[in-house]
Amino acid sequence: MLALSVATACDPRPRVAQPCVSLARERSCSPFCAPPAHAGEPDAAAVESCGGGDDWTHGAVWRGGELLAELLHAQPCLVRGRGVLEIGAGTGVAGLAAAAAGAAHVTLTDRDLSASSASLSLNPALQGAVDVRRLAWGDAPSLAAALSAAGGRFEVVLAADVVYPQSTAALPALLETVRNATAPLGRALLLYVERDARVSEALGAGLRAFGGACGRVELGAKAALFELGGAGGGAGGGRP
Repeated sequence: MLALSVATACDPRPRVAQPCVSLARERSCSPFCAPPAHAGEPDAAAVESCGGGDDWTHGAVWRGGELLAELLHAQPCLVRGRGVLEIGAGTGVAGLAAAAAGAAHVTLTDRDLSASSASLSLNPALQGAVDVRRLAWGDAPSLAAALSAAGGRFEVVLAADVVYPQSTAALPALLETVRNATAPLGRALLLYVERDARVSEALGAGLRAFGGACGRVELGAKAALFELGGAGGGAGGGRP
């Protein structure tokens, strides 16, 4: 199971253009992202500032992405020298943090790649180790193309803030994609922030049906990191 530590130095790290919604006011260090428009969990104003409508998560770094990026910055051994896939990447903050931490190669995937591409353009030193690909959860052909380009399944799969009330219906497809993308001895790191108890119940049921090892580490109020092992293991035991 993961042993977590905290990064304390305000040293260089990847940047993204989009604002952080939640954590910047909690930190003395400069966060990964642009100055926040809002703090705390999203309210009506935050939703509107990020485009509104059904795709209200677009255009901002949410709490889970920032937490996972900070974790990889603090513990680069989690990804150093490994092939990494980020699914539902959005701004790509976690995948870019993995690249900066020394991942052998990182693939950022999402249905809309505009935010990930914009972030990658701000980090020229990482561009040789990062590519972007369209991938919809549960879409076997696009996943097969990503696996073919990477030479096989990924040693580390990242997902941050991809489970929330509006995405619950897609949870089975998400977990199927994670399972099929993770190498047998690899691990998936899923950073979850609870916003609705019913979503947490659905996630727990999905993880119990996932198969393989599953561990959980609490990362503060209503935030948890789930470590999911591939078919050959790779995660410590724990409660979903």
